[in-house]
Amino acid sequence: MLEAMCWNEKSWARIMSKSGKVSLLQHGFGYTERSEWEAGRAVLIEPKKRAALRFTFLDEMTFGFMITLGTLKDAWPIMKGRRADVVIASANSMALAALILRAIGKTKKVVCLIGDYFPPKGSLAVRTYRYISTSLTTWLARRADEVWSISPRIPMTYANPRNFLVPVWIESADVPSVTRDEIGYIGMPSQDHALEILFEVCRKHGLRLNIIGDSPYLQSIKASAPSTAVFHGMIADQAKISSILSRCFCGYAVYRNTGPQNYSYYGFPSKMLAYFASNTPVVTTDTADFMKEIEKFGIGRVVEPQFEQIEKAILDIKTRPADFHEAIERFRKTWNESVVKFHQERLAALFAEE
Repeated sequence: MLEAMCWNEKSWARIMSKSGKVSLLQHGFGYTERSEWEAGRAVLIEPKKRAALRFTFLDEMTFGFMITLGTLKDAWPIMKGRRADVVIASANSMALAALILRAIGKTKKVVCLIGDYFPPKGSLAVRTYRYISTSLTTWLARRADEVWSISPRIPMTYANPRNFLVPVWIESADVPSVTRDEIGYIGMPSQDHALEILFEVCRKHGLRLNIIGDSPYLQSIKASAPSTAVFHGMIADQAKISSILSRCFCGYAVYRNTGPQNYSYYGFPSKMLAYFASNTPVVTTDTADFMKEIEKFGIGRVVEPQFEQIEKAILDIKTRPADFHEAIERFRKTWNESVVKFHQERLAALFAEE
């Protein structure tokens, strides 16, 4: 069984179902979804169920306990009359549900998947909340059979000596071969994302800009955007995102704060999954641990968050799109081979210990 939140879970389910039947429970932003996988394909995908906003708020206030209860409720029909060999579950809420299932004999092994870390900074209330959340994740990680972490920088990972860095599968959107002369940005815009610099580069060079996502901050700077900017708003449909990115010669993933005070320093830049699926190279900063792969494989440019460097990198990518296209194809193949190998090795090790 795989229980996770917002990390390309269907790709994980497809890969792991080659080793056995997979029941996938997903919790996204305001919805839940269940699917079943066998031999590398989906045999059942149930319609998404929307979660009431009041429960989403209550879940945040209880450090994920509402999702814990919802996960147990959704998992019970699946586990009725049988038990899982392994439950792979996101911390905190779903991992807690997995440990409860193990305690009552409904699973043999639990893998705690850790996807982010928020350093304790901000107001007293925020620092207190983050400290409690971190302590809970540490408690869960220590009691799991294994910990799979999205980044080696997340400190709670090392509460368990059996910890592993888990690579995330990168899909291929199979986008059409068209002339690319636009720029794309995906995210929840904040001041840290340096969109003002991107606005100025696009205005100076007459580049069409696509912004996928929304936030109060974006609305506050929208009037300063170049006339070439297109605001697509929040899009969940991956086909629509790929259609937009297929016209983009460059994706933008710049962060002003590249140090350990930024939560992005400890995470995985999920927007990269969409960029590279569409063969779109990126201009980014040395923020997350994953960024070291960018220059290594030639799939983008890593710069300082300064206008001159960002402008130069964008124009460099624009002059040689074929080089980056081919590099991304090679990178995705190599990277995904490592994804398959990781899951085969870890599942084999977990099953061998039964």
